Amino acid sequence: MHQYNQRWLLLSGSITTLMLVLEPITPCLWPAWAATNTTSVTAVAAPTPSPNQTRRLPAPMLRLMSEIPVLRQLVPPPVMTPPTPIPAIGGSPSNFTFSAQQNAGNLPVQTLAVTNRGGGTLIWNATTNATWLTLSPAAGTGNGTIALTVTSSSLTAGTYNTTITVSAVGAPAITIPVNLTVAPAPVPPAIGTSPTSFSFTVQRGSGNPATQTLNISNTGGGTLTWTASDNAAWLTLSPASGTNNGVMSVTAVTGSLAAGTYNGTITVSAPGARSTSVPVTFTVAAAPVPPRIGAFPTTLSFTAQQGGGNPGAQTLSISNTGGGTLTWTASDNAPWLTLSQTSGSGNGTITVTAATGSLAAGTFNAMIALSSPGATTIQIPVTFTVASAPTTITLSPSSLTYTAISGSPNPASQSMTVTSNGTWTASDNASWLTLSPTSGSGNGTVSASINLGGVPVGTHTAAITVTGGGAVRNVTVTLTVSAASFTISPGSLTFTATQGAANPPAQTITHNSTESWTASDNVSWLSLNPTSGQKNGVITASINTANAKLGINLAIITVTSGGVTKTATISLTLNAPASSSATLTWGANKETDLAGYKVYRATVSGTYGAPIATLPRSVTTYQATGLEFGKTYFFVVTAYDIAGNESGYSNEVSKSIF
Repeated sequence: MHQYNQRWLLLSGSITTLMLVLEPITPCLWPAWAATNTTSVTAVAAPTPSPNQTRRLPAPMLRLMSEIPVLRQLVPPPVMTPPTPIPAIGGSPSNFTFSAQQNAGNLPVQTLAVTNRGGGTLIWNATTNATWLTLSPAAGTGNGTIALTVTSSSLTAGTYNTTITVSAVGAPAITIPVNLTVAPAPVPPAIGTSPTSFSFTVQRGSGNPATQTLNISNTGGGTLTWTASDNAAWLTLSPASGTNNGVMSVTAVTGSLAAGTYNGTITVSAPGARSTSVPVTFTVAAAPVPPRIGAFPTTLSFTAQQGGGNPGAQTLSISNTGGGTLTWTASDNAPWLTLSQTSGSGNGTITVTAATGSLAAGTFNAMIALSSPGATTIQIPVTFTVASAPTTITLSPSSLTYTAISGSPNPASQSMTVTSNGTWTASDNASWLTLSPTSGSGNGTVSASINLGGVPVGTHTAAITVTGGGAVRNVTVTLTVSAASFTISPGSLTFTATQGAANPPAQTITHNSTESWTASDNVSWLSLNPTSGQKNGVITASINTANAKLGINLAIITVTSGGVTKTATISLTLNAPASSSATLTWGANKETDLAGYKVYRATVSGTYGAPIATLPRSVTTYQATGLEFGKTYFFVVTAYDIAGNESGYSNEVSKSIF
């Protein structure tokens, strides 16, 4: 066996290549297998030889190399590029918990630390899907801190969960859970009082009324620390303060109060609670009063005629307008006066009679005295007037009758004879009747004239009254006014039209009259031309559908001539036009989880019920049909996602169909 030395042979190249050569220790030829057992080793970072530099091997090496029959070309390994550093997101803490109380303001800010746990540069963004959570800042480079602000003031009580997502280019995103618990607002104390009002009654001079109690309770939560006050000097409260439930004594002090009704208020208040008011009524009755005589009427007056009968009896009512018991007596000082009752107790009545007897004509006075123990006597004056013998009056004829035609001259005057033994006056009660003369003495004649101006067709009655010396006589007057000949034709007109289209053609009514006439109607959608004239004529009736309602409209044309009124019925059928439509378009929602849109319609702004259409996300237009004429329609659109969540209403648009 041959002995060999191991030597490394430097070849060439940008990467240094060494060849291990087995060299015989003793002189021998290079075995043929040496080439196949040559080991190549690549060494990194060896210096690169200059292009102009020539390396020479030692002579023994050259000899040995020349003996190598074949050498395989050595291929350097591929150049390896160092990997690019990759950032990694770190977040601390890994979750957040907030606790708040309803309506108690916002919570302290908490912070999230963002770090780069990898290599390279970390450019991060932070987002959340909760409207009550605010992140600041929401983006950064490298390590950073995010302030978490929770706005809980408008949230209802309950538990809210969300997440914070921190993402960066080239790094996996991380998710930080956030939990918010909103506790219900504490129930404030509330004041309860029982009873809800007080009433005290006392009589002057009899001391104070009995004390009453007011029960105070806390009908809410927490602690009720109450105080009580009043606004009346005659009212005393004890105790005037307390905690939670309690009983308060309420005392009304009469003192020097005059008789009457006094009102006060007890006010119970407490921090954090609404004040409660308890009304108090204190009635102070007057001390007992003595009886007092009341009489009605306070005077009496009788009238009679000499030689005639007695006047009618009159009644005097007696009452106790004071206190205690009224025991009364009655008396008079005139022989012609009679009292049906002269004594009594409490309320009562006396029938008072005056007797004419043989009294001469004139005025007589008397007095009725009413008295009672402990009461002041009162006097009732009585006057009795006796008139002289009556004047006699006779009228002839006992009635007057007139006839006339409306629009014609006045009928002839008629006369009435007055037979009397004294003076007299004549009067009537009708504006169309005139008397001449209107007064006289002894016998006389009165002329009665008729004025037809303004008197309508029909039968009218009046009375002529002649008076004298207490005597009254009447004559009945009858006036019959007939209508002139008057007709209208036709008695009705019918129109048909469509709302929003042209008005229907005008129609006419013919009237035959011997007098002047006027015409009128009772609606705004009908006009007449002309509205007045003389004798025969034609009235044109025109329709304005803008003032009419859909459906059947009715009106009356009234024509008056010579005191006679004729009417014609007008019927307008106003049909609705064909329905209309409205086309809605809106900008597309860019959310990736958008499912589609919903369209809402209402006839009152802001009052929407169920959607009228549900559309896929690819559709951003909709045509609403069947819109009725004469109405205004309002529309809004919402977007909804694949989970069924729906957005708020869009801006409202409207269309009026006229």
